[in-house]
Amino acid sequence: MSSERIRFSRKKILKPGALWAVISGAVTAAAAMYSQLAWLAWISLIPYFITLYQYTDPENGKRHLFRTGFLFGYGYCVPLASFLYALYPMDVAGIGPLGSVFIILLGQFGATIFYSLPHGLLPCVLRLLRKRRAWERRSMMHPLSIAALWVLAEWCQSQTWLGMPWARLAAIQYRLTPLIQSASLLGSYFVSFIMVLFNALLALFLYSCFFSEDTASGKRGKLSFIARSVPRESVHERRDVRKVCPLLCAAVLFAGNLIYGLAALNTEHESSETISVAIIQGNVSSSEKWEGNSNLLLLEHYLSMTKEASGDEETDLIVWTEGCLPFYLNKYAEPNLMIQNAAMETGAVILVGALYQDESDDVYNAVYAFYPDGTVSSQPYFKRKLVPFGEYMPLEDFLKSVLPVLNEINLLGSSLTPGTDSNLLSTDFGMIGGLVCFDSLYEEPAFSSVRDGAELLALLSNDTWFDNSYGVYKLLAHSVLRAVENGRCIVRGANTGISAVIDANGRITEESQPQEEEVIRGEAEIYSCRTLYSYVGNIWLLFCLLYVLVLLIPFKRPKKGGA
Repeated sequence: MSSERIRFSRKKILKPGALWAVISGAVTAAAAMYSQLAWLAWISLIPYFITLYQYTDPENGKRHLFRTGFLFGYGYCVPLASFLYALYPMDVAGIGPLGSVFIILLGQFGATIFYSLPHGLLPCVLRLLRKRRAWERRSMMHPLSIAALWVLAEWCQSQTWLGMPWARLAAIQYRLTPLIQSASLLGSYFVSFIMVLFNALLALFLYSCFFSEDTASGKRGKLSFIARSVPRESVHERRDVRKVCPLLCAAVLFAGNLIYGLAALNTEHESSETISVAIIQGNVSSSEKWEGNSNLLLLEHYLSMTKEASGDEETDLIVWTEGCLPFYLNKYAEPNLMIQNAAMETGAVILVGALYQDESDDVYNAVYAFYPDGTVSSQPYFKRKLVPFGEYMPLEDFLKSVLPVLNEINLLGSSLTPGTDSNLLSTDFGMIGGLVCFDSLYEEPAFSSVRDGAELLALLSNDTWFDNSYGVYKLLAHSVLRAVENGRCIVRGANTGISAVIDANGRITEESQPQEEEVIRGEAEIYSCRTLYSYVGNIWLLFCLLYVLVLLIPFKRPKKGGA
């Protein structure tokens, strides 16, 4: 690997750079929205990174930096927010047509500004790094720095109440399971790092071939670290080798990631038990669920499908969906008794999503476990990552005064309380870690459950808000990442789909169709072994941060002649 710095010429600039940034963002968004195009994410960033190599050169102006990065982020994030159109009309929340349109457009074109800001800062920090003297002659550090800064940008996008890891690059590859197995080592941030580094290496190769000063003018420039006494032919040969170095590194990186993935998929991990599972996809819309006097009908609907799911086959675990019973299940004896009887008749553990109200009147989005012996879990699992505006109102007083239309957007009338613990559900076949919908978008809930002893993850979700948009597939994609990271099977029950059984390597073994009433049957493995990631968590994020901070240290250039 060469330590030489490739000096980029100001004579050959990709104009307009902003257009290339937007094109890269839009193509990457297309790869995220359509799984058939997922492979594009391995090359879609190249035009944008070529522009970055030009604009972040310390000898060039810096007026384009933030604008170029921000336009890339906006071109990437705005299409990803198109799932919001599935929310129209928002009459379930008591919002009229005009209010619905305003909120949806505000979310797509307004909120995405927040997600684009980290991308706007990326070129600014990159240029600052390239000005450091200790780094100026090491061109191979350019792609490494871009990849590290990208990972930090993804982390920033998931912070604060507005943050959500919806644009995580690794999630694009959820159908290409050999390419995401490295998440079991250092998490999904590591997969994103590999993808960005691959793009940046290819961009460096192309730039050095077609846009570097050495290629454009034939001048020596600052490329050569070779003594002037070396013959010119030898100098050119060594320069050619240095230019090919990024391409070779990219090939080794991709091959290494692929080989590891194939090896992981073909490595059998011993499980303690294989259980039979059934998922009840009731396909009940939100408007139906929140209609008055529908609670008993909903319960009977799910009990009928549960009886169908058990049939003549022995079933160990039956999973309902998030909030399938929209009332405080712990406050009513009759519904509890009906579900307990179903658990005893089927001989299965039944997981039910419903509301829970404690003695302090705090309300939780909960997962109850009903056991074959007629008992109920003493402590349900409580959802830890709540949906802003749907389950709680962030900055409530301020936002409601600025945007009165938001007064009606909270369906429950009051904010829910987030859970704080993994609250594992104990069964005869192993410990189950609960997850509810939004929990699966973040690494911490699944990671902490496995750390606390979960041998299987049960994910209950309500994706009815997204209709049949790509949003339901994006939620499924993050479920796949959580399975790979932690080496755990995930049984995913979604109200209107997509319900799925996902193995410990992220392969979807059973999958339902969205917007259909279905009973999905499959098998799930109970694992006690753990992945490296389940021990170290997002340590790769810390490595990237330390790498950038060290490069920012202003080392002094040694004086010539030893003076």
